[in-house]
Amino acid sequence: MQKELFPDRLTKRLGSLSIVSRSKRLGHHKGTHRSRKTGTSLDFSDFREYHPGDDLRHIDWNVFARTEKPFIKQYLDEQEMRIHILLDPTLSMGVDGKWDFARQMAIGLSHIALKSGDTVSFSTWTHKKQLFFRKKGALHRASFTKFISTIDSPTSGESFAEQALRHIPKAVTVLFIITDGLEDLTEWEKLFRKLPMICKDIRVATIHSPQENSPIYEGDMRFVDIETGKEVEVSMSSKMVEEYVQRKARHETTLISLANKYGIQLLRTEVGDGIMNTFVKKMRHAGWVR
Repeated sequence: MQKELFPDRLTKRLGSLSIVSRSKRLGHHKGTHRSRKTGTSLDFSDFREYHPGDDLRHIDWNVFARTEKPFIKQYLDEQEMRIHILLDPTLSMGVDGKWDFARQMAIGLSHIALKSGDTVSFSTWTHKKQLFFRKKGALHRASFTKFISTIDSPTSGESFAEQALRHIPKAVTVLFIITDGLEDLTEWEKLFRKLPMICKDIRVATIHSPQENSPIYEGDMRFVDIETGKEVEVSMSSKMVEEYVQRKARHETTLISLANKYGIQLLRTEVGDGIMNTFVKKMRHAGWVR
């Protein structure tokens, strides 16, 4: 029997979390996120002078008795956010447990947002077609889980950074990108430069596996690039492994710098940490959820 990707017990443990956004651009529909606009929630915001046409029910008669001037009570508005989750489907995501971890992250984010009444969309693609799903409301958590759980292992040989923009919908409040970040840095910079034009709150979660961080190889070996199919024969030694680790660290450091340059939040995650620790510790510490 196939193991369930995201059991109900995980959903329950995420129940107290909500997504935090620094974006001022919320949706037009009612939700649970506090806007800087005034509206019809029960939380008082401020007073303003009465103008003809205002609802008389909002006049504060106590203030009128003291000042002999009518003032209107204003309340904080509560609106929805539009959350989009973009999943990297390139072949390198399909090794060392990264694919299951990435899908768990996508499901967890969708559950948190749907619980808050937000509109949530998800996209990725295969070598044949684009995959897109959008729902609103907590009742759709099960359908989100089913949709993401049934996506096959990565098959795309295309560049994720090159293809990403065409899979992001318009009017997004918060954009989550789930990737291993292993593509060429020049392609990442091109993407990072364009992303702020379509969303002001962008979060990139890079996924890393223990095997990638500290490979254990020795002797003569043939390596095959999983995305290009290119083969190379090398004699592995501790020195070569050390050089690889250093190059990977430089790649990650540069990627973080590029993200910072364009106002994009980047969070490094580890398959070995487990999905719940990633949410309740790393994402909370980063200010992505609370």
